Amino acid sequence: MRVLRHLWIIVAAAMIAVACGGSGGTSSGGGGCSKTYKVGLVTDVGKLSDKSFNANSWQGVQDAQNDKSLCVEGRYIESNSKEDYQKNLRLFGDGNYDMVIAVGFNLAADAQTFAAAYPKVKVVMVDGAADKPIENVVGLVFREDQAGFLAGAVAGLYTKKNIVAGVYGLDIPPVHRYRVGYENGAKYVNKSAQALGVYQPSCNCSKDFNDPDWGKARGIEFADRGADVIFGAGGNTGNGALLASLQKNVACIGVDVDQFVSYPEADPCLLTSAEKKLALAVKTAISDGAKNQFKSGVKTFDAAVDGVGVSPYHNFDSKLTADQKAKIDEISKGLKNGTIKTGAES
Repeated sequence: MRVLRHLWIIVAAAMIAVACGGSGGTSSGGGGCSKTYKVGLVTDVGKLSDKSFNANSWQGVQDAQNDKSLCVEGRYIESNSKEDYQKNLRLFGDGNYDMVIAVGFNLAADAQTFAAAYPKVKVVMVDGAADKPIENVVGLVFREDQAGFLAGAVAGLYTKKNIVAGVYGLDIPPVHRYRVGYENGAKYVNKSAQALGVYQPSCNCSKDFNDPDWGKARGIEFADRGADVIFGAGGNTGNGALLASLQKNVACIGVDVDQFVSYPEADPCLLTSAEKKLALAVKTAISDGAKNQFKSGVKTFDAAVDGVGVSPYHNFDSKLTADQKAKIDEISKGLKNGTIKTGAES
């Protein structure tokens, strides 16, 4: 059995190398590293091609690699279906990785099962928290409702037709918070605003969060119903809504990261993006682990710590008035100090 176990670890290491396609890296720490801190990241089915959630989480690993003081070596595996989650996590566990990052709310259950089976591996859950305290698990959670509220306020101030819309990924808590915040933010600044929205129905397959054709079709439908600002919040599914906005010549809003940078195809329609600082959160967790400062529990990134917000207006900067920009700044301060509520507070 010991021989078989040894062979499995060799096979696992080879599978990780193939799955990563050479996209991982090694940080030498300027030659002063006595030990490399190995970090493995497992995506949800949206994959790195989502140009937002998974991609920016991986950026956090890359940022940690580029910090020579941390001596980090990072790899990733992309999941094709939910059945891959546990298998992919265990590939890193059997490869003797120090930390494994599970990206996405849908990996929460598998991440906890993995953590129990590999107690010596530090487990980081992005967009989720353990059901009960687990010594080797930290959850990184975000106030998506605050980012959505700000984005909705921008939409509510910008709209000329008083109709804004959102095309969302699966109806899971982080996405739900985005929607509630967005719709309430639009109505906070514009009492006449009507908010349209739809969640992507789950197929329990690789198209969850990864169906740009469906997202584009929904975006076109909303534009045809009069929406002149469309929020695409659902990985590649949401990206389809951005492309619909471009086709219909209406404004669009990106999600998770500044998609003006990550998804230039949508730049001509991109009013702003609802951001959560995923790369910052992931790098922070890795840094804590590499420095032996890892603490289990939950880390919350909200407006108060600049963990969420909206991106610059880029090409639309001149299309927003000084008063409108000042209003968004005022709302941002209110969210930070707690005087403005999003309506999604638990």
